[in-house]
Amino acid sequence: MKKIIYIFLSLISLSSFAQVGTGSPYSFVGFGETNFRGNHLNRAMGGIDVYIDSIHPNINNPASYGKLKATTYSVGVNYRNNILSNNSESQKVTTASIDYIGVSIPTKRFGFGFGILPFSSVGYLLQEVTQTNQIDAINRFTGEGGINNAFLSFGFKALKGLNIGFTTNYGFGDITYRKTQVIDGIENGTYLESNSSLSGIKFKASASFTLPVKELELHGLISFSPESELTSQNVQIVYTRSLLNGDQLGDFEETDLASSGLDKTKFRLPTTSSLGLGVGKDKKWFFGAQYNKTNNSRFINEFINQASITYEDASRFGIGGFYIPEFSSITSYWKRIVYRFGYRSESKGYQLNNQSIKENGITFGFGLPMAGYSNTNVTFEIGKLGTKNNNLIEENYWAIRIGFSLNDVWFIKRKYN
Repeated sequence: MKKIIYIFLSLISLSSFAQVGTGSPYSFVGFGETNFRGNHLNRAMGGIDVYIDSIHPNINNPASYGKLKATTYSVGVNYRNNILSNNSESQKVTTASIDYIGVSIPTKRFGFGFGILPFSSVGYLLQEVTQTNQIDAINRFTGEGGINNAFLSFGFKALKGLNIGFTTNYGFGDITYRKTQVIDGIENGTYLESNSSLSGIKFKASASFTLPVKELELHGLISFSPESELTSQNVQIVYTRSLLNGDQLGDFEETDLASSGLDKTKFRLPTTSSLGLGVGKDKKWFFGAQYNKTNNSRFINEFINQASITYEDASRFGIGGFYIPEFSSITSYWKRIVYRFGYRSESKGYQLNNQSIKENGITFGFGLPMAGYSNTNVTFEIGKLGTKNNNLIEENYWAIRIGFSLNDVWFIKRKYN
Protein backbone atom coordinates (compact mmCIF):
# COMPACT_ATOMS: atom_id res chain seq x y z
CA MET A 1 0.00 0.00 0.00
CA LYS A 2 2.90 2.37 0.75
CA LYS A 3 4.22 1.74 -2.77
CA ILE A 4 0.83 2.53 -4.30
CA ILE A 5 0.49 5.77 -2.32
CA TYR A 6 4.04 6.82 -3.21
CA ILE A 7 3.51 6.24 -6.93
CA PHE A 8 0.13 7.99 -6.87
CA LEU A 9 1.65 11.09 -5.25
CA SER A 10 4.49 10.99 -7.78
CA LEU A 11 1.96 10.99 -10.63
CA ILE A 12 0.26 14.06 -9.18
CA SER A 13 3.52 15.92 -8.71
CA LEU A 14 4.66 15.07 -12.25
CA SER A 15 1.35 15.82 -13.95
CA SER A 16 2.43 19.38 -14.70
CA PHE A 17 5.37 17.99 -16.72
CA ALA A 18 3.37 15.32 -18.51
CA GLN A 19 2.25 17.75 -21.23
CA VAL A 20 4.27 17.06 -24.34
CA GLY A 21 5.64 20.11 -26.18
CA THR A 22 5.35 20.34 -29.95
CA GLY A 23 6.60 22.66 -32.62
CA SER A 24 4.40 21.35 -35.42
CA PRO A 25 2.39 23.94 -37.37
CA TYR A 26 -0.29 21.24 -37.79
CA SER A 27 -0.94 21.37 -34.04
CA PHE A 28 -3.38 24.26 -34.60
CA VAL A 29 -5.93 21.72 -35.89
CA GLY A 30 -8.54 20.36 -33.48
CA PHE A 31 -7.10 19.77 -29.99
CA GLY A 32 -3.55 19.78 -31.30
CA GLU A 33 -1.12 17.07 -32.29
CA THR A 34 -2.02 13.65 -30.89
CA ASN A 35 0.92 12.53 -28.78
CA PHE A 36 0.24 9.21 -27.12
CA ARG A 37 0.06 6.30 -29.57
CA GLY A 38 0.98 3.44 -27.26
CA ASN A 39 3.80 2.19 -25.08
CA HIS A 40 7.23 2.45 -26.64
CA LEU A 41 7.58 -1.27 -27.31
CA ASN A 42 4.31 -1.14 -29.28
CA ARG A 43 5.38 1.99 -31.15
CA ALA A 44 8.54 0.12 -32.22
CA MET A 45 6.23 -2.39 -33.95
CA GLY A 46 4.41 0.19 -36.08
CA GLY A 47 2.03 1.12 -33.25
CA ILE A 48 0.14 -2.19 -33.23
CA ASP A 49 -1.49 -3.32 -29.97
CA VAL A 50 -2.54 -6.83 -30.95
CA TYR A 51 0.32 -8.60 -29.12
CA ILE A 52 0.15 -8.80 -25.30
CA ASP A 53 2.27 -10.63 -22.72
CA SER A 54 2.41 -11.11 -18.95
CA ILE A 55 5.00 -8.43 -18.04
CA HIS A 56 4.11 -5.48 -20.29
CA PRO A 57 0.76 -3.72 -19.74
CA ASN A 58 -0.44 -1.92 -22.86
CA ILE A 59 -2.16 1.37 -22.02
CA ASN A 60 -3.83 1.36 -25.45
CA ASN A 61 -5.21 -2.16 -24.93
CA PRO A 62 -6.86 -2.56 -21.50
CA ALA A 63 -7.42 -6.28 -22.13
CA SER A 64 -3.66 -6.70 -21.61
CA TYR A 65 -4.17 -6.14 -17.85
CA GLY A 66 -6.01 -9.46 -17.70
CA LYS A 67 -2.79 -11.32 -18.63
CA LEU A 68 -0.51 -9.36 -16.30
CA LYS A 69 1.56 -11.40 -13.82
CA ALA A 70 3.87 -8.78 -12.27
CA THR A 71 3.42 -5.31 -10.83
CA THR A 72 4.90 -2.88 -13.34
CA TYR A 73 6.01 0.74 -13.16
CA SER A 74 6.06 2.23 -16.67
CA VAL A 75 7.71 5.49 -17.74
CA GLY A 76 8.35 6.73 -21.28
CA VAL A 77 10.32 9.74 -22.54
CA ASN A 78 11.18 10.98 -26.02
CA TYR A 79 13.35 13.34 -28.04
CA ARG A 80 12.19 14.47 -31.48
CA ASN A 81 13.98 16.43 -34.21
CA ASN A 82 11.77 18.08 -36.86
CA ILE A 83 12.74 19.74 -40.12
CA LEU A 84 9.88 21.99 -41.29
CA SER A 85 10.02 23.11 -44.91
CA ASN A 86 7.95 24.64 -47.67
CA ASN A 87 8.87 25.56 -51.24
CA SER A 88 11.13 28.43 -50.17
CA GLU A 89 12.69 27.78 -46.73
CA SER A 90 13.19 25.29 -43.91
CA GLN A 91 13.49 25.39 -40.12
CA LYS A 92 14.62 22.97 -37.41
CA VAL A 93 12.53 22.34 -34.28
CA THR A 94 13.39 19.95 -31.43
CA THR A 95 11.27 18.79 -28.47
CA ALA A 96 11.87 16.51 -25.49
CA SER A 97 9.18 15.34 -23.09
CA ILE A 98 7.52 12.65 -20.99
CA ASP A 99 5.22 10.29 -22.92
CA TYR A 100 3.50 8.39 -20.11
CA ILE A 101 3.72 7.38 -16.45
CA GLY A 102 1.76 4.40 -15.16
CA VAL A 103 1.44 1.72 -12.50
CA SER A 104 -0.04 -1.71 -13.25
CA ILE A 105 -0.97 -4.28 -10.61
CA PRO A 106 -2.20 -7.88 -11.03
CA THR A 107 -4.51 -9.54 -8.51
CA LYS A 108 -5.87 -13.07 -8.30
CA ARG A 109 -8.96 -12.36 -10.43
CA PHE A 110 -8.03 -9.32 -12.54
CA GLY A 111 -5.37 -6.71 -13.24
CA PHE A 112 -5.65 -2.94 -13.08
CA GLY A 113 -3.56 0.13 -13.78
CA PHE A 114 -3.59 3.89 -13.50
CA GLY A 115 -1.45 6.80 -14.60
CA ILE A 116 -1.22 9.98 -16.63
CA LEU A 117 -0.24 10.71 -20.21
CA PRO A 118 -0.40 13.59 -22.69
CA PHE A 119 -3.28 13.13 -25.13
CA SER A 120 -2.52 16.12 -27.34
CA SER A 121 -0.44 19.28 -27.45
CA VAL A 122 -0.58 22.64 -29.20
CA GLY A 123 2.58 24.59 -29.94
CA TYR A 124 2.90 26.58 -33.15
CA LEU A 125 3.88 30.00 -34.51
CA LEU A 126 2.66 31.04 -37.97
CA GLN A 127 3.33 34.44 -39.49
CA GLU A 128 2.37 36.37 -42.62
CA VAL A 129 3.23 39.85 -43.88
CA THR A 130 0.63 41.92 -45.75
CA GLN A 131 0.88 45.37 -47.27
CA THR A 132 -1.85 48.01 -47.50
CA ASN A 133 -1.13 51.45 -49.00
CA GLN A 134 2.61 50.59 -48.82
CA ILE A 135 2.38 50.00 -45.05
CA ASP A 136 3.54 46.60 -43.81
CA ALA A 137 1.47 44.65 -41.31
CA ILE A 138 2.70 41.49 -39.57
CA ASN A 139 0.01 38.99 -38.60
CA ARG A 140 1.20 36.35 -36.15
CA PHE A 141 -0.76 33.27 -35.00
CA THR A 142 0.43 31.29 -31.98
CA GLY A 143 -0.98 28.47 -29.85
CA GLU A 144 0.08 26.63 -26.72
CA GLY A 145 -1.24 24.09 -24.23
CA GLY A 146 -2.95 20.74 -24.71
CA ILE A 147 -4.89 17.95 -23.05
CA ASN A 148 -3.67 15.37 -20.52
CA ASN A 149 -5.42 12.08 -19.78
CA ALA A 150 -5.60 10.51 -16.34
CA PHE A 151 -6.56 6.88 -16.92
CA LEU A 152 -7.83 3.95 -14.90
CA SER A 153 -7.87 0.54 -16.60
CA PHE A 154 -8.69 -3.01 -15.63
CA GLY A 155 -8.77 -6.33 -17.45
CA PHE A 156 -9.66 -9.92 -16.67
CA LYS A 157 -9.50 -13.40 -18.14
CA ALA A 158 -12.95 -14.23 -19.51
CA LEU A 159 -12.08 -17.61 -21.05
CA LYS A 160 -8.90 -19.51 -21.71
CA GLY A 161 -7.01 -17.41 -24.22
CA LEU A 162 -9.54 -14.55 -24.08
CA ASN A 163 -8.97 -11.33 -22.10
CA ILE A 164 -11.36 -8.38 -21.84
CA GLY A 165 -10.58 -4.91 -20.52
CA PHE A 166 -12.00 -1.42 -19.98
CA THR A 167 -10.44 2.02 -19.62
CA THR A 168 -11.80 5.30 -18.27
CA ASN A 169 -9.91 8.41 -19.40
CA TYR A 170 -10.44 11.77 -17.73
CA GLY A 171 -9.17 14.48 -20.05
CA PHE A 172 -8.25 17.95 -18.82
CA GLY A 173 -6.18 20.88 -19.98
CA ASP A 174 -6.02 24.42 -21.34
CA ILE A 175 -5.41 25.63 -24.88
CA THR A 176 -4.64 29.26 -25.71
CA TYR A 177 -4.84 30.71 -29.22
CA ARG A 178 -3.40 34.17 -29.86
CA LYS A 179 -3.62 36.45 -32.91
CA THR A 180 -1.26 39.42 -33.05
CA GLN A 181 -1.12 42.28 -35.54
CA VAL A 182 1.82 44.67 -35.69
CA ILE A 183 1.65 47.62 -38.10
CA ASP A 184 4.80 49.41 -39.21
CA GLY A 185 5.14 52.78 -37.49
CA ILE A 186 2.65 52.06 -34.68
CA GLU A 187 4.09 51.45 -31.22
CA ASN A 188 1.32 49.20 -29.86
CA GLY A 189 0.46 45.75 -31.18
CA THR A 190 -3.12 44.45 -31.16
CA TYR A 191 -3.79 41.05 -29.55
CA LEU A 192 -6.80 38.73 -29.65
CA GLU A 193 -6.41 35.93 -27.09
CA SER A 194 -8.82 32.98 -26.84
CA ASN A 195 -8.55 30.45 -24.04
CA SER A 196 -10.37 27.12 -23.66
CA SER A 197 -10.34 25.15 -20.41
CA LEU A 198 -11.34 21.58 -21.32
CA SER A 199 -12.48 18.55 -19.35
CA GLY A 200 -14.42 15.34 -20.04
CA ILE A 201 -14.51 11.55 -19.79
CA LYS A 202 -13.98 8.97 -22.52
CA PHE A 203 -14.33 5.18 -22.30
CA LYS A 204 -12.68 2.33 -24.17
CA ALA A 205 -13.23 -1.44 -24.25
CA SER A 206 -11.08 -4.12 -25.85
CA ALA A 207 -10.90 -7.89 -26.25
CA SER A 208 -7.71 -9.84 -27.01
CA PHE A 209 -7.44 -13.53 -27.80
CA THR A 210 -4.56 -15.98 -28.18
CA LEU A 211 -5.23 -19.33 -29.87
CA PRO A 212 -2.68 -22.15 -30.24
CA VAL A 213 -2.30 -23.41 -33.81
CA LYS A 214 0.10 -26.36 -33.75
CA GLU A 215 3.45 -24.85 -32.64
CA LEU A 216 2.31 -21.28 -33.30
CA GLU A 217 -0.06 -18.78 -31.67
CA LEU A 218 -2.74 -16.73 -33.38
CA HIS A 219 -3.36 -13.31 -31.79
CA GLY A 220 -6.36 -11.03 -32.31
CA LEU A 221 -7.63 -7.67 -31.05
CA ILE A 222 -10.93 -5.80 -31.20
CA SER A 223 -11.32 -2.44 -29.45
CA PHE A 224 -13.98 0.26 -29.43
CA SER A 225 -14.32 3.72 -27.92
CA PRO A 226 -17.76 5.39 -28.22
CA GLU A 227 -18.30 9.06 -28.96
CA SER A 228 -18.11 11.33 -25.93
CA GLU A 229 -17.86 15.03 -25.14
CA LEU A 230 -15.39 17.53 -23.77
CA THR A 231 -16.79 20.57 -22.01
CA SER A 232 -14.95 23.81 -22.74
CA GLN A 233 -15.08 26.95 -20.58
CA ASN A 234 -14.09 29.79 -22.89
CA VAL A 235 -12.66 33.27 -22.34
CA GLN A 236 -11.67 35.78 -25.02
CA ILE A 237 -9.92 39.13 -24.54
CA VAL A 238 -8.73 41.92 -26.85
CA TYR A 239 -5.90 44.19 -25.76
CA THR A 240 -3.01 46.31 -26.97
CA ARG A 241 0.56 46.12 -25.72
CA SER A 242 3.63 48.26 -26.24
CA LEU A 243 6.22 46.73 -28.56
CA LEU A 244 8.98 48.67 -26.78
CA ASN A 245 7.90 47.76 -23.25
CA GLY A 246 6.19 44.37 -23.17
CA ASP A 247 4.90 44.90 -19.61
CA GLN A 248 2.95 48.01 -20.57
CA LEU A 249 -0.67 47.22 -21.50
CA GLY A 250 -2.96 49.62 -23.29
CA ASP A 251 -6.65 49.08 -23.98
CA PHE A 252 -8.15 45.88 -22.53
CA GLU A 253 -11.60 44.39 -23.12
CA GLU A 254 -13.17 40.99 -22.48
CA THR A 255 -15.51 39.69 -25.17
CA ASP A 256 -19.10 38.99 -24.08
CA LEU A 257 -19.23 35.31 -25.09
CA ALA A 258 -22.35 34.58 -23.03
CA SER A 259 -24.52 36.66 -25.37
CA SER A 260 -23.59 34.38 -28.29
CA GLY A 261 -23.62 31.15 -26.27
CA LEU A 262 -19.88 30.61 -26.69
CA ASP A 263 -18.81 30.95 -23.05
CA LYS A 264 -19.41 27.21 -22.63
CA THR A 265 -19.22 24.85 -25.60
CA LYS A 266 -19.12 21.11 -26.25
CA PHE A 267 -16.58 19.23 -28.37
CA ARG A 268 -17.17 15.77 -29.77
CA LEU A 269 -14.53 13.15 -29.06
CA PRO A 270 -15.06 10.84 -32.03
CA THR A 271 -15.80 7.13 -32.09
CA THR A 272 -12.68 5.02 -32.60
CA SER A 273 -12.30 1.33 -33.38
CA SER A 274 -9.40 -1.06 -33.97
CA LEU A 275 -8.99 -4.50 -35.48
CA GLY A 276 -5.73 -6.45 -35.33
CA LEU A 277 -4.44 -9.90 -36.20
CA GLY A 278 -1.05 -11.57 -35.87
CA VAL A 279 0.81 -14.85 -35.65
CA GLY A 280 3.93 -15.89 -33.81
CA LYS A 281 5.87 -18.40 -31.76
CA ASP A 282 5.91 -17.90 -27.99
CA LYS A 283 9.09 -16.15 -26.77
CA LYS A 284 10.60 -16.34 -30.26
CA TRP A 285 8.93 -14.18 -32.93
CA PHE A 286 5.74 -12.37 -33.85
CA PHE A 287 4.31 -10.51 -36.85
CA GLY A 288 0.98 -8.70 -37.02
CA ALA A 289 -1.11 -5.97 -38.61
CA GLN A 290 -3.71 -3.54 -37.27
CA TYR A 291 -6.22 -1.07 -38.69
CA ASN A 292 -7.63 1.86 -36.67
CA LYS A 293 -10.49 4.14 -37.71
CA THR A 294 -11.62 7.42 -36.12
CA ASN A 295 -14.90 9.09 -37.14
CA ASN A 296 -13.40 12.57 -37.13
CA SER A 297 -15.73 14.11 -39.73
CA ARG A 298 -18.25 15.14 -37.03
CA PHE A 299 -15.76 17.39 -35.23
CA ILE A 300 -16.77 21.07 -34.95
CA ASN A 301 -15.02 23.96 -33.18
CA GLU A 302 -17.69 26.61 -32.63
CA PHE A 303 -15.45 28.83 -30.50
CA ILE A 304 -12.41 29.15 -32.78
CA ASN A 305 -13.05 29.91 -36.44
CA GLN A 306 -10.82 27.69 -38.60
CA ALA A 307 -12.24 28.32 -42.06
CA SER A 308 -9.37 26.67 -43.97
CA ILE A 309 -9.87 23.27 -42.22
CA THR A 310 -12.23 20.52 -43.32
CA TYR A 311 -12.51 17.47 -41.05
CA GLU A 312 -12.80 13.93 -42.39
CA ASP A 313 -12.55 10.41 -41.00
CA ALA A 314 -9.07 9.39 -39.91
CA SER A 315 -7.44 5.99 -40.33
CA ARG A 316 -4.16 4.27 -39.51
CA PHE A 317 -2.64 1.03 -40.77
CA GLY A 318 0.36 -0.51 -39.08
CA ILE A 319 2.41 -3.67 -39.43
CA GLY A 320 5.22 -4.89 -37.23
CA GLY A 321 6.69 -7.58 -35.04
CA PHE A 322 9.68 -8.79 -33.05
CA TYR A 323 12.36 -11.46 -32.96
CA ILE A 324 14.22 -12.96 -29.96
CA PRO A 325 17.32 -15.05 -30.82
CA GLU A 326 17.23 -17.07 -27.57
CA PHE A 327 14.87 -15.98 -24.80
CA SER A 328 16.46 -17.98 -21.94
CA SER A 329 20.11 -17.79 -22.94
CA ILE A 330 22.48 -17.72 -19.96
CA THR A 331 25.68 -17.36 -21.99
CA SER A 332 24.85 -14.39 -24.23
CA TYR A 333 23.09 -11.17 -23.26
CA TRP A 334 22.66 -10.20 -26.91
CA LYS A 335 20.63 -13.32 -27.63
CA ARG A 336 18.06 -12.27 -25.02
CA ILE A 337 17.49 -8.83 -26.60
CA VAL A 338 14.11 -8.33 -28.30
CA TYR A 339 14.52 -6.86 -31.80
CA ARG A 340 11.41 -4.96 -32.98
CA PHE A 341 10.41 -3.39 -36.31
CA GLY A 342 7.37 -1.78 -37.92
CA TYR A 343 5.74 0.57 -40.43
CA ARG A 344 2.64 2.75 -40.20
CA SER A 345 0.62 4.90 -42.59
CA GLU A 346 -1.97 7.42 -41.39
CA SER A 347 -4.64 9.69 -42.76
CA LYS A 348 -4.79 12.41 -40.08
CA GLY A 349 -8.50 13.21 -40.42
CA TYR A 350 -8.46 16.76 -41.82
CA GLN A 351 -7.86 18.72 -45.00
CA LEU A 352 -5.96 22.01 -45.33
CA ASN A 353 -6.35 24.02 -48.53
CA ASN A 354 -8.31 21.03 -49.91
CA GLN A 355 -5.30 18.77 -49.29
CA SER A 356 -5.68 15.67 -47.06
CA ILE A 357 -2.85 15.48 -44.55
CA LYS A 358 -1.05 12.15 -44.19
CA GLU A 359 1.79 10.76 -42.10
CA ASN A 360 4.09 7.78 -42.68
CA GLY A 361 6.75 6.33 -40.43
CA ILE A 362 9.29 3.52 -40.12
CA THR A 363 10.05 2.22 -36.63
CA PHE A 364 12.51 -0.17 -35.04
CA GLY A 365 13.81 -0.78 -31.55
CA PHE A 366 15.26 -3.03 -28.89
CA GLY A 367 14.03 -4.54 -25.65
CA LEU A 368 17.01 -4.67 -23.28
CA PRO A 369 16.65 -7.12 -20.36
CA MET A 370 17.39 -5.90 -16.84
CA ALA A 371 17.32 -7.61 -13.45
CA GLY A 372 14.32 -9.87 -12.90
CA TYR A 373 11.55 -9.23 -15.41
CA SER A 374 12.39 -5.53 -15.83
CA ASN A 375 13.57 -4.13 -19.14
CA THR A 376 14.38 -0.97 -21.07
CA ASN A 377 12.72 -0.44 -24.45
CA VAL A 378 14.46 1.83 -26.94
CA THR A 379 12.55 2.89 -30.06
CA PHE A 380 13.72 4.82 -33.12
CA GLU A 381 11.31 6.43 -35.57
CA ILE A 382 11.77 8.14 -38.93
CA GLY A 383 8.75 9.75 -40.56
CA LYS A 384 7.12 12.42 -42.70
CA LEU A 385 4.02 14.50 -41.97
CA GLY A 386 2.22 16.82 -44.38
CA THR A 387 3.15 18.03 -47.85
CA LYS A 388 4.56 21.05 -49.67
CA ASN A 389 1.63 21.07 -52.09
CA ASN A 390 -0.92 23.93 -52.00
CA ASN A 391 1.42 26.19 -49.96
CA LEU A 392 1.55 23.78 -47.02
CA ILE A 393 4.44 22.62 -44.83
CA GLU A 394 6.20 19.27 -44.85
CA GLU A 395 7.70 17.83 -41.67
CA ASN A 396 10.54 15.32 -41.86
CA TYR A 397 11.50 14.02 -38.45
CA TRP A 398 13.37 11.44 -36.46
CA ALA A 399 12.71 10.52 -32.85
CA ILE A 400 14.22 8.38 -30.14
CA ARG A 401 11.97 7.07 -27.35
CA ILE A 402 13.07 5.31 -24.19
CA GLY A 403 10.65 3.38 -22.00
CA PHE A 404 11.37 1.76 -18.65
CA SER A 405 9.29 -1.21 -17.52
CA LEU A 406 10.22 -2.02 -13.91
CA ASN A 407 8.63 -5.17 -12.55
CA ASP A 408 7.96 -6.57 -9.10
CA VAL A 409 5.79 -9.38 -7.74
CA TRP A 410 3.14 -8.52 -5.12
CA PHE A 411 0.34 -10.35 -3.32
CA ILE A 412 2.18 -13.67 -3.02
CA LYS A 413 0.98 -15.65 -0.02
CA ARG A 414 3.81 -16.77 2.22
CA LYS A 415 4.23 -20.50 2.71
CA TYR A 416 6.71 -20.11 5.57
CA ASN A 417 7.14 -17.44 8.25
